[in-house]
Amino acid sequence: MFRRVGDISEKLKDPTANSILHLDFNSFSEAEKALFRKVQEIEEEFRKTGNENLLFENADLLLKPSEIIMTRITELYCYVIKTLLACDEKREIVDYFFKLHFYNFEIDLVECLTNVRKNWSDKDREEFLADVKRNDVHPFRIPRGFDECYCKELGASMEAKDSDEKSEQSLKSQ
Repeated sequence: MFRRVGDISEKLKDPTANSILHLDFNSFSEAEKALFRKVQEIEEEFRKTGNENLLFENADLLLKPSEIIMTRITELYCYVIKTLLACDEKREIVDYFFKLHFYNFEIDLVECLTNVRKNWSDKDREEFLADVKRNDVHPFRIPRGFDECYCKELGASMEAKDSDEKSEQSLKSQ
């Protein structure tokens, strides 16, 4: 009996168990599989010839598998998180707020990294990393209520400005 359980346990062992994520090639569509194979052919040809033009000519094609995998992982993450969070709430409400925060996060991150790539010199990057290490800087969360408080202050400021402008206009018209 123990031998059979041991045999079954051995058969059930997942060789990818220690990897962060495992994507099964068979889970992709035939078109995606064809794309992956084509990219693999291009990469093999480059390894054989060292022809960099091959990479430049096929740059869009070479980047597409990463885009597909990133989309799959994002879809999986979004599905799991929304499913877990929606257990006691209407799914549409969770979907709305999740999209609002998650996709805004992605956009903000891309904008931030684009700014770093365009505007930061190598020296700026090194100084930033040294500062992070030296000061043991940790990511932080913007405090709850920050937006509410900020929006109230901004709203009050805008109302005061509008009131001042109306007062000035009424004085001028007299």
